[in-house]
Amino acid sequence: MGSRKAVTLAVYRLDLGVGAKEFAKEVYRLAAEAGPSVASVVPLPAKPLRDLLAGRKDYSSYRRVVNSLTDRVSAVVGSERVYVGPAAMRYGRNTFLSVVEAVSRSEVSRKFVKFGPEFKGYVPRSPVVDVRGVSVCFLLLDDLFYPEVSRYCAESGCSTLIGVVPPVAELDPDLVILAARMRAYENSASVVVVGGYSREYSTPTVVVKRDGSLADVAEDSRPEVLEIQLSGDRVERPRSEVVRSYYAKTIRALNSLREFSS
Repeated sequence: MGSRKAVTLAVYRLDLGVGAKEFAKEVYRLAAEAGPSVASVVPLPAKPLRDLLAGRKDYSSYRRVVNSLTDRVSAVVGSERVYVGPAAMRYGRNTFLSVVEAVSRSEVSRKFVKFGPEFKGYVPRSPVVDVRGVSVCFLLLDDLFYPEVSRYCAESGCSTLIGVVPPVAELDPDLVILAARMRAYENSASVVVVGGYSREYSTPTVVVKRDGSLADVAEDSRPEVLEIQLSGDRVERPRSEVVRSYYAKTIRALNSLREFSS
C-alpha cells in the first residue's frame, strides 16, 4: 500500500467544568489561534450533562443547551470536519452518549448508557469515519478499558482510535494512559485520548503510536489545542467478517447483561 498524506487533527483541551457561555468564549479564543486542520475534536462541557443526570434540567432543556453549543462550535472552529461529544441522545426508552458531527448533528458513534450515578455501558456500534483517507473510530468514556470495542473497530478497518474521555467519569489518569497504550499495541492502531479538566477532576489528553509508545501527553489544567498528524497507513492484516460479527455479538451481550443487572 502506498503512503497516504497525513491529516492534521486539532484536539481541544478545555476546562469542562465551566458554564456554556464561558466554554463558548474559550473555544472561540482557541479557534482563532489554532492552525489549519482537516478535523477537530471538541469535548463538550460536563455541567449540562451533570444537570440532566441530577434532575436539575429536563431532557428538552438539555438538548437546547447542547444544540446551541454545537452550533457555536461549528461556527467558529474552521476545520473541514468538527466532532463534539459526549452528547446524550434519547431514542424512545433508550439513552446513548454520542459523538456528533457538529455541522450535520449526525452521530458518528454512540455508547449505550443507563441513567444513574455511573456511565457504564458499551458501544453497540462503532462505525468507521473516513477523514481524507484516515479511517477513524470514536470511543467514549471508559470504552478504552474494554478490548472488544477496540477490536471491533480494528476489524471494521480503522487505523486510528479516538477516545473522547472528559472528566465526567472519574477515571484514574494513569489507567487511561495505560489502556490507550494497550489498545494501540493490540490493534496496531494510533490512539488519541481527548481529555479535559474541571476543578475536581482531570483526564489526560494522550497521543499513542501504533506500537504502543507515547507520542504526547497533556495533563495541565490550561486550555490548549494539540495538533496531531494522523497517517492513513495501517498494518495490513487479514480481516474476517466472522470475527467482526463475533465482537459485535459480544458487545451486544455485554449490553444485555448490564441492562439486566441495573
